[in-house]
Amino acid sequence: MKLFAPWALWFLGSIPLIIMMYILKQKFEEREISSVYLWQQVLKDIEVNTPWQKLKKNLLLLLQLLAALLLVLALSDPFVTLKGTDYSNLIVVIDNTGSMNAVYDGGTRLQKAKDLAEVLIKNAATGTQITVISSGRQPKVELSNTTDKQEALRKVNAIRTTNSSGDINDAISLVKALSKQALTYKAVFYTDGGVNLEDINGELVSVSKPVDNLSLDMLSHTLKDGKLKMLVRITNHSSTEAAREITIYGNENVLDIKTVELKPGETKSVMSEAVVNEVTYIWAEINGSDGLESDNVVYDIVKPSKLQKVMLVSQSNLFIEKAFSIIENVELYKSNPGDEIEGEYDLYIYDGNMPSKLPSKGSIMLINPPAGNEIVSVAGEIEGGRAKAEQHLLTKFIENTSFGVSKLKSIELPYWADELLDVEGSPAAFTGQYRDRKVAVLSFDLHNSDFVLTSEYPIFMHNLAGYLINISTGEKSAYQSGEAVNLNPVPDAVSAFVENPSKKVQDIELKYPILPFENTEEVGIYRLVQKLEKEELQSLFAVNFPSDTESNTLAQQVSSDGTTDDGKAFITGRRIAAWLLVLVLLLAFLEWVVYIHGY
Repeated sequence: MKLFAPWALWFLGSIPLIIMMYILKQKFEEREISSVYLWQQVLKDIEVNTPWQKLKKNLLLLLQLLAALLLVLALSDPFVTLKGTDYSNLIVVIDNTGSMNAVYDGGTRLQKAKDLAEVLIKNAATGTQITVISSGRQPKVELSNTTDKQEALRKVNAIRTTNSSGDINDAISLVKALSKQALTYKAVFYTDGGVNLEDINGELVSVSKPVDNLSLDMLSHTLKDGKLKMLVRITNHSSTEAAREITIYGNENVLDIKTVELKPGETKSVMSEAVVNEVTYIWAEINGSDGLESDNVVYDIVKPSKLQKVMLVSQSNLFIEKAFSIIENVELYKSNPGDEIEGEYDLYIYDGNMPSKLPSKGSIMLINPPAGNEIVSVAGEIEGGRAKAEQHLLTKFIENTSFGVSKLKSIELPYWADELLDVEGSPAAFTGQYRDRKVAVLSFDLHNSDFVLTSEYPIFMHNLAGYLINISTGEKSAYQSGEAVNLNPVPDAVSAFVENPSKKVQDIELKYPILPFENTEEVGIYRLVQKLEKEELQSLFAVNFPSDTESNTLAQQVSSDGTTDDGKAFITGRRIAAWLLVLVLLLAFLEWVVYIHGY
């Protein structure tokens, strides 16, 4: 047993005072009596209360001495070791991945873990250095080396649920680093998964009580001529057969309802078709409740299938044709310089030539532009050199490119343009908005460079196309909860924000490099809004529960040594001051009973 306030033992000096109160002579009051019959008894009482006589047996005295002793011990804050060793540092690791949202004894696994961690912290020895770590998609130190138990309890209670995937073993290296600063330590892991405890002084507290669960693992689609074909995959993580209805929605309208029966552990794919009009996203959900609600819904974004028409005006340029032929939703048309162009196109590419009059609509790309055009001023041709990429959204993934250009047009960078490529101080490529239309200019002939032989060339052309005609930039539209989303705002966006499924808004800083959007814990449809000077662009992306790693709530997980504590927290000992105070109160009550009955 250890005393954390040994100074309180000085109060043991009160015990002799209690004894002296019983052995000191009492003062009696003189009174006249009518008989001397009781004198003999009075003489006996006087003898008993004579100072410094042998102490007689007295139950009240014993109770008071015991109460005083227990009170002094309580003030000294004793700590009784129950098992193991008393450690100077306690590291508490709590798993808060998606599977910890599963049902456990009327609450969730995470709540059970937090409750058990509270018991551990409350019973830790006074002065113990406590560290709290949450382990979601990435381990995070919530609190480091504090002796304030109340602060540690607040941090434990503040650990929130997530829907992300993760491995608690990723926290092992963090525990090892923290333990190097401790004389002695113990790490306790609260999780529903296995933990490799081979190289650390740790213990697993398992909260993986098996529960039945069904999960929606995937939703995909194809859209053609207004006909939407959808596929939903569902898995039964249960010990019994299950029958469920799957409701499929287009935006907020019901498209179909399917009934599916599954054997234990079985996975099925369900097909559905619907004729739709202007559907931007689809989602499916399972009716009823089970052991994990988070994986009962799944989302997907319906991408627009409108083809973007591109007109290439050139004698012959296979490099441009090949680059645009691999871009999704782009249809390339070709024409010779001087030919009359019929119809309207989303993008016009003029390679080494310019029309007498520009079309009234559509974006413009100029390659090796001739002198005398109305968009840029060309001051002849100059010697080339090595080209490098400037820092810009459209040079994403080609930042380290370097290629040779033999010669290029001498063009002063217009005030409305942003430089993308530079050759020895001269702009080789730039973009901007000229008279309310998007324009891109390459000041050199692609045949006069080795740019087309580099792996960065198709990426650069794809980025340019994405800017000029707002096609998909190749970023995926469905993510898992907790996964970072790489946003790609258009260069001329004035402001941008992301709205989550709960309608909460987070502004996006339009400063290169654009940081990934990481607040994707909530499952559902997110909306990216980009505000331009004269219009507003909106795009959607979906976030789904990682059912492939977090939905199997049936398996009982164990630690690396094959043991599981099934919710039993590791406790080194207990502080017993509160129990001693309870005993003091009981003794006080017993003393009162003895006094009343005259024992």
